[in-house]
Amino acid sequence: MDRSNVTFLDLPDEILLIILKKLDNMDVLYSLLDVDNQRLDTIILDKAFTKTLNFVLTTIADDVLSIADSMLNRYCSNILPKIDHNVTSLILEAEAMERILLAADYPNLTELKLFNVIDYIVSHYFTVESPFRRIFQQQITDFTLLNCTEYRSSVVSNINNLPNMKCFSLECRCSTNQYDTHVLPLLRRMSNLEELSLNIINEKRTSCVDDTQINENILVHMPRLNKFTFYISTGTKLNHIVHHLSNHDIQRTFTNIGYQQICCFLNRISNGVICHAFSLPFAFDYLEYIGNTFPSMVFNHVIELAVHDILPFKHEFCMRITRCFPLLKIMRVLNSRPQLQLSHEFNSNDNQFHSIAEYPYLTSLSLLYSHTDYVEQFLNQTKTYLPRLSE
Repeated sequence: MDRSNVTFLDLPDEILLIILKKLDNMDVLYSLLDVDNQRLDTIILDKAFTKTLNFVLTTIADDVLSIADSMLNRYCSNILPKIDHNVTSLILEAEAMERILLAADYPNLTELKLFNVIDYIVSHYFTVESPFRRIFQQQITDFTLLNCTEYRSSVVSNINNLPNMKCFSLECRCSTNQYDTHVLPLLRRMSNLEELSLNIINEKRTSCVDDTQINENILVHMPRLNKFTFYISTGTKLNHIVHHLSNHDIQRTFTNIGYQQICCFLNRISNGVICHAFSLPFAFDYLEYIGNTFPSMVFNHVIELAVHDILPFKHEFCMRITRCFPLLKIMRVLNSRPQLQLSHEFNSNDNQFHSIAEYPYLTSLSLLYSHTDYVEQFLNQTKTYLPRLSE
């Protein structure tokens, strides 16, 4: 064979498979399936390319969108009907869910991750009248809801029991006052759950979500639960706090499901108190409204942080943030109190006494609701170094 004329398709199947596995499987299917080459089709139909399909894109601003319509059209009309028997996992944007699920049967689908879930999506598809009832109630064992917004209480009452559900994840990035009326009733329909992940920001509750509530409202309804990863933030009025939350008590509650380390702390803000309770190590990428008093630990997954307090933030606080949140990319500072006790070492531009707070990955900083002292704190390079800041 003349080596100068060797083409991609002249390579052995094993080599082709190795090369194609280096590429994104969605691009491989879209670009190479049905190009009038049966040998290539046989390779591409391997489960390595068809088992998990990701139909979402993440923008630079971390917004989650569905793939382009042209790509979606080809998948729904030509690709999915040929590979649906291999598909076990789908990652979808909620608006495109109906079109994708109706394109094929997916007899082996067991895992579904859904982004940007809004009211009508839940009310139309997660009920007993849903055209996808078989998928949700008989097939799906691992279900993740991300970027959820509020939904009506009537929706929950229409959701049937989900006895096949083994793993469930729920992430609500916006504040909600429907934890008790919506989230808890939904969880109680999953009596055979083995793994649960919750990331919820509560507001307007009369009490914090503490150990007793977690145990009585969640754990006792899930006898098979063996893994519980959570971050529950609860905002309440100051006069509703009637007892001091004990980290020891919360930790004791989780002993039965194998958890020895739980963290719980309070942050006082202008109109109340925020209680943070989470499993360790902290598993999520977002933490909201911590203040001067927070645990000295490394949050390796957090890339977005909001800080808020009724007391001023000193330079030492900024140094703690750099140590505890080493991968921080987005930060919001909310503090109307001036830095009254600025160290005299900062009175001159030639600072020899304090370390510079360095945020090597921070690209976005918001000081919109902060005293002007924090503009000086974060934008004066003798105090803070932000090499990647762009907005």
